[in-house]
Amino acid sequence: MKMNFRYEGERNSQYKQKISECVEYILDKKYGDTLSHEELSHILGYNINDEMAEKQYKSSMARVKNILLQFGYVLKSISGIGFYILKPTQISQHCYRTYVKSASRMYEKSEYILEHTDKSSMSDIRKEEIENMMKMNNKLITNMWDTIKESAYYSRKTVYDNLED
Repeated sequence: MKMNFRYEGERNSQYKQKISECVEYILDKKYGDTLSHEELSHILGYNINDEMAEKQYKSSMARVKNILLQFGYVLKSISGIGFYILKPTQISQHCYRTYVKSASRMYEKSEYILEHTDKSSMSDIRKEEIENMMKMNNKLITNMWDTIKESAYYSRKTVYDNLED
């Protein structure tokens, strides 16, 4: 799946080149392939045994992962190993787990803030507004968690089982 991709996000041309090479390398892989940290850090020019280089590697990989989203490639981190290129059938499950769940946590935080707001000096209209927001937050939280439960999103075991395919 050669795309002749060129990363144009940074001023440093050597950095752009390394990011582009890494993106191209991954685009040549198939869905379901596993990529080791060693091979990716080598492409990016980092020694991941060095603490500072490891941080730079993680930052570079975050950019690579974001670029790959444009091509329909989603990388799932596998602790201590590297990354797994999710198959198209796994992407929706990953989105539920990663994005819907984090959105739900944001709603829970806003609910907490609204509950602990001092309402003693507020007008009745403002108090009603806060009550309405709290009701809406509760409904959104309930709906999101129900959606996550019904989606049967995958566990780590499913990811590792799929590596055997």
